Amino acid sequence: MISEQTEKVNSSQSANWRYCLRIGGLTLGFTAKGMGVQLDPDHECFRVPSQDCEIEIDLEWVDSLAPADSKKIFDSGAVWTLYEDGEHYVFDFATRVLGPHPYKRLLIDKDFTRGRVLFVRDCFADKANVRALEYPLDELIVINRLARGRGVEVHGCGITDDARLSSLFIGHSGAGKSTTTRLWDSLPGVRILSDDRIIVRKREGSFFMHGTPWHGDAGFASPREAPINQIFVLEHGERNEIVALPQAAAAAELFARCFLPFHDPQALTATLAYLDDLTRTVPCYKFQFLPNHSAVEKILEFQRPR
Repeated sequence: MISEQTEKVNSSQSANWRYCLRIGGLTLGFTAKGMGVQLDPDHECFRVPSQDCEIEIDLEWVDSLAPADSKKIFDSGAVWTLYEDGEHYVFDFATRVLGPHPYKRLLIDKDFTRGRVLFVRDCFADKANVRALEYPLDELIVINRLARGRGVEVHGCGITDDARLSSLFIGHSGAGKSTTTRLWDSLPGVRILSDDRIIVRKREGSFFMHGTPWHGDAGFASPREAPINQIFVLEHGERNEIVALPQAAAAAELFARCFLPFHDPQALTATLAYLDDLTRTVPCYKFQFLPNHSAVEKILEFQRPR
């Protein structure tokens, strides 16, 4: 049962809570020290029994956090800023609503396997139910771990069924990912892995797509995985048309729709190599489509044996 998958560990000092998740084949363990935490509802179906995880993060209270005095290497322009401090990265999260200082901080090794999240106690009204993995903290950890040659996260929706359909549709915001998933969801036997973010990983020579908790407007978020038989780059069009993409062009299209750690040249190089392998292995197409069921029929017709 889900309630048994949250492990309460008693110690002489305080009660600890532990959550384990599996996202895109990565296991993440979160241990809260002396604080009550809760998962976002979108994480619930990604929970797994407590285990030793590939990524281990401790969650702790602190009384205050001064602005980082380390080397700034990236500013998201939103709530987080990244600093480098020796063998560690420091992600500071701040908002004008709470003042100029960080309200939480992630300190993590450069392999993204061991870290701590520090929460400023006075910045959280409900101290018994802190949303410890509040977006984008969870996604930042996963993206950076994958970028060590372990996979890639893309703007995309994954659609599979019990027959031969197992397609990854990628697209920028507004390209039609949520529309595509709603159209396909009306068909019997179809499973939607995600309508906005998909993790791609390689196993035993084949590429697989994994659902993530970070869904789009259609609200699809599944912990399932499926092989990738083909990739379609979504574009709105005046008719439904499928055009094969040369390998180099396909790699460029995927790169433009990836979540990338731009602060890390080695990670960028590893991601480029990963996309080169992916597009040499999986056929890629540009799909200009109309936002109605004729688009579904076009894909089904394309996939029928010739």
